[in-house]
Formats: sequence, C-alpha cells, structure tokens
Amino acid sequence: MQPILDLKDLTFSYHSKEGETKALQNLTFSVDQGDFVGLVGPSGCGKTTILNLIAGIISPASGSILLNSQPLNLSLDKVALMPQRDQLFEWRTIERNIMLGLEIRKTKTKQNKEMALALLKKYGLGDFAKMHPSQLSGGMKQRAALIRTLVTQPEILLLDEPFSALDFQTRLNVCNDVYSIIKQEQKTAILVSHDISECISLCDKIVVLSNRPTTVKEEIIIEIDKSLTPLKRREHKLFAGYFEKIWSLLEEKENDG
Repeated sequence: MQPILDLKDLTFSYHSKEGETKALQNLTFSVDQGDFVGLVGPSGCGKTTILNLIAGIISPASGSILLNSQPLNLSLDKVALMPQRDQLFEWRTIERNIMLGLEIRKTKTKQNKEMALALLKKYGLGDFAKMHPSQLSGGMKQRAALIRTLVTQPEILLLDEPFSALDFQTRLNVCNDVYSIIKQEQKTAILVSHDISECISLCDKIVVLSNRPTTVKEEIIIEIDKSLTPLKRREHKLFAGYFEKIWSLLEEKENDG
C-alpha cells in the first residue's frame, strides 16, 4: 500500500546571528492512510519543526515531502494543523469559530456551512453553537477546535500537543473524544507529545526521534486493539512493555548527547 505521506531525507537548519543550528538530518518516515502516528523525542529535538514542515509553514533545506505521491506544495490545503491551545476567539460564538477556516479559505458555501453545523451536532456541541468559548469546559473547547479543523476537510491532521493545557482528568476524557472523532471521520493524524503514555494510548505507530540533529531512532508499531478507547488501551497487558521500550530509547538518546 502506498503511504499517504512520505518524508524522505529531510534536512533543516535554523539560522541566527550566532550561526547555524542543524535541527534535522536525513529524517525519513512515512504515514499510511488512516494511521494515527505519534512523534516522541528529547525536548528541543524538533518535533514541532517536523509538523511545521508538513504544514508547509517552513521548507526543508533538502529532502522531500510527498502527499499522495505528489510534492506537498501541490496539496497544502489537504493538511491542517491543530495547535497546542484551542485558540478559539472569545468574541465569536462557537458556530462562528468553527467557520473560521472556511472563511480564510473562502470556501464558506451553504453546503460547507451545513456540514460544519452537522459536525457540531454529531459530536455533542449542537446546543452550544450560539455560546462563547468562556461558557464551555476545557474539553468542549478542545472538541470545538478539532471540529473547526475538520470542517476544512483535510486529509491529514497535525496535532501539536493539543492536550497540554488541560488538567489530567480532563485530558484523559478529551483523548477519548479526539480519538473517537478522528477514527469516525477516517482521518490520518500525526501527534506530537511529550507524554509517552498518551502516545501509546492514541497511536498506531510511534516514531522515536534522536537528539539534534534529529533523525529517526526507531519506529514502533502499537499492536493494541484499535477498537479500544485510549483509556482502555492504557489498561492493556502490552502497554507497560511499550512504555519501557520507548523510555529506554529516549534515555539512550539523552546519554548519547
């Protein structure tokens, strides 16, 4: 099966007055259609840089990114980035917040508007459409932010630590919500997280990254029943083994530096 996304030999450096800092070095991995892939690695290794490259916000110095076997720059409208915080605008109602991407892309047709409102209703926010973000719980706001991302109909969702601002209990519940929505909508997703347990509970595959300049240390397939919720996956007998494996790889990288 042809991967939906291919990153091949990516190299990227940051430049400042002090000189050049090489962030990525010959980074290569692929993502299959419908997969939920996690990126984990040492702090500062360039996880968010990778998302920004896939989103087309920055460009690699060398290497290629292919989406459906075509250069990424031909299909940037098929990729959507969901940032760390919900970034809902308080002066807009939830309904108007989720229309924002359609407005920016000038695709706010009657059909797309109806689709957006249907998603709100489908995922339990229909009764809150006329409310403002401050009237919603943290979990509901995160759900609204995900719906805002989905209404642009991307093929790939990029999730940059989307649960980091939530307390632990809310975070567990929102993980269940987000996982359910992404799987029901049959989207491909790439998650950046510092939380190993979170990645294992959500992902089909985890790409473990090295220290800078970053390359792929190992790819780990998570063979836990995909029909289980993230919370139930944490209770699976294989969970602890995956955690120990990833933890040991991260510790190796710290010691290598």
